[in-house]
This record gives sequence, C-alpha cells and structure tokens, in this order.
Amino acid sequence: MPPAPRIRVDRAEAVAVLRIDNPPRNLLTLSIVADLAALVVELEKDDSVRAAVVTGEGPAHFSAGLDMREWSRLSPKAAQDEVSRGQDAFWAFEHLTKPTIAAIAGAARGAGAELGLACDIRIADETATFSFPEVDVGWMPSHGATGRLSKLIGRSRALEILGSGKEVKALDALRLGIVDHLAAPGVALDQAKALAATFASKPRAAVKAIKRALTEGDEKPYRNRFLLESQHAVQLLWSDDYKAAMQKLRDKR
Repeated sequence: MPPAPRIRVDRAEAVAVLRIDNPPRNLLTLSIVADLAALVVELEKDDSVRAAVVTGEGPAHFSAGLDMREWSRLSPKAAQDEVSRGQDAFWAFEHLTKPTIAAIAGAARGAGAELGLACDIRIADETATFSFPEVDVGWMPSHGATGRLSKLIGRSRALEILGSGKEVKALDALRLGIVDHLAAPGVALDQAKALAATFASKPRAAVKAIKRALTEGDEKPYRNRFLLESQHAVQLLWSDDYKAAMQKLRDKR
C-alpha cells in the first residue's frame, strides 16, 4: 500500500521546510489541507521555528491543486464546508507571524498556486508554471486566489488569468509580480531556505511586528496602516533586543 499523502516537515535549525508529499502530482487532498491547518497552530507555538518554507516533493509539481476526483464525490453542502475549511487554513497560514516562502518548481495549479499566493514571498524555478484551470469545469478558485492575485497584479490581469485558465510561465510570472524571484533549475529551494535563514537570524519580536503590520495593514484603510505601524514600533521600544542594541550604541560613545 502506498504511504498516505501528507505534508512532511523537515527542520534546518530555525527554519521549517514544509514539503507536500503526495506523488506524482502533489495533489492537495482534504486530509493534507487539514494537516496544513494543524501545522499552522504548531508552527505558531514553536518558538524554535523562526521562518517556514513550502515546497513540493519532486521537480515536476509544486502542487497540481485539489484532488478533483475526491471533490467529485462530495455533495454541494459537503464541498461548501470544505471550501470554508480550506480558506480558513490558507488564511491562518497567511497570518502566521513568521515569514513564509514558497519554493516553486514545476506546476503550481489551482489550489496549489493559491497556497503559493498565501506565502509572503515566492521563489520560482525557471521551470515553474502557474495556472487556475477551475473555469474549465465550470468552477472557480476557492482558496483565496481572487483576493490575493488581484492584490498582487491588479484586477484586470487577475481576471484574464483566472477567467481564461491559461498557463503562466515562470518568467512571465516574475514580470507580472506573481513571484518575487526567479531561480535556476533545481536552486529555488536552496534560495528559499537561505532567505528564510536570514529572517530567522533577526530578532524574533521585530520580524513578527513587521509581518503583522504588513499583513494586518492590508486589511485596514490607508491611514490606519500608519497607526498600526506606530503601535507595533512603540511596543518594540520595550523589547530586550531593542534595549540591548541601544545600550551598545550608548557604550560606543
């Protein structure tokens, strides 16, 4: 019997690498989405983890999205409940107070691409492709793509990609702003881990405050973003890391 699909977690010092392990296409089964929701809770509580990387097992697929054969057996009511659970899991992952980086090689389709969009930063292998083919079966993205993609690239471009189901290659994804960095074949994961290690090396309280101000600020009116920033900045004035850094500056005089 083949092993049950899962998200495998590897640790590299303060960086957790979450690997979608469901060959051959790393489909996101209902159990894998449930695993993600549980992992977010664990990662948030684990003070030894300072950053996380998400990737897929093997070079061919980051994730080909939801297991549509599994979904085809759900009643509309059951599917509605699973959409809510999936959105909640991706929302919680997006709001994890630790930086998250997607290392994307091969195909990122449907909810697989949506998981990449829920990460803070996306690093794509030159072989990566992105697509949202739900429209071809009379459906639509259900795990946050309409909100997150339009925020990244604008409403009209998001409509073109989501409404046509067309495939976007890695270089075009970089030009559009879907991904932040392009990596040589086979290097995306190493590049993502290196960036995650950089985040992990910085004072935890400061990184957490910066991410919260950015993430929560996106959900507030423009003026309120500055109030949110000042609140987090003032709180850091009392942190041990800030006090120690200021004492070092005073000692240099």
